Amino acid sequence: MTLQNAYDEFIVTQKIRGNSPHTISYYHYCLQPFLTSQGSDTPCFVLTLKALQRHVLALQNRPISDTTVKTYVKGLKAFVSWLWQEEYIASDLSAKLRLPKSQGLAIDPLTDAEISSIFSILGNKREYISLRNHCVCALMLDSGLRKSEVLTLKLSYLHLPEGYTLVDGKGNKQRPVPLGLNTQKLLLKYTAQRPHDARHEYVFLTPDSRPIGDASIRRMFKKFNPRGDIKIEKARLTRRIYPHLLRHTFATRYLENGGNIYSLQLILGHSSLEMVKRYVHLTCAKTVANFTDYSPLDNLGKT
Repeated sequence: MTLQNAYDEFIVTQKIRGNSPHTISYYHYCLQPFLTSQGSDTPCFVLTLKALQRHVLALQNRPISDTTVKTYVKGLKAFVSWLWQEEYIASDLSAKLRLPKSQGLAIDPLTDAEISSIFSILGNKREYISLRNHCVCALMLDSGLRKSEVLTLKLSYLHLPEGYTLVDGKGNKQRPVPLGLNTQKLLLKYTAQRPHDARHEYVFLTPDSRPIGDASIRRMFKKFNPRGDIKIEKARLTRRIYPHLLRHTFATRYLENGGNIYSLQLILGHSSLEMVKRYVHLTCAKTVANFTDYSPLDNLGKT
């Protein structure tokens, strides 16, 4: 069994497991450099830990971020673990391959002014595309949906009178996600204007009734790019805005506003609390600012 043959079988296995096209693309992105460096015709059984470590070192010497290197290695570990499970290699090399350390960059959530600017830039909600884009941003910012979850949202998933929607998350896992009142109003208004003769079940469509894709999201977020746009300068956006930043902002604000970490885990669709705990640290600034309201010594004598 060559590495190329094993890779092809690995991808088929992921599809059988029901993994999304996004996950399949992720493995392709992570593993193609490995196949190139090792040689696609190399037999699997000659793979060694030193060869894996040399590949990781080569990645670290490339002009890419530590986080990107870590992303490559995570995909590689999954593939190598599968090779061992299928008995194409003699030992579990993935268990011995350590993830490289990456710098933990703080995520700076959007401010109130930036959130207002985003919706201001999207324009008048009386126009179809503008209203649609308002809904997309509201779902990311007020319910924490991923970009892929917005794109795959179906009309049958919306339960607006009940205040929630179903979402197809990572690993083909479906979960209910609550909707705020403003988001519900936007979606009610949008679904009333959505092309009624559309044959597609997806919620968000182009004016000619085709489902929107990554390109539509990119065009929308390009409007928030602060470079060389007078309207954006007036709207006071001075940094790059990207879809996942809206999700980060939701998670941080949810905790700041009194939401608990366990319900946040369910809303975001994370399989473990470790992924959610990083947002706890982002609320520290607000905790420090309000500490005098709760300090035992500062409140001595108060009833």
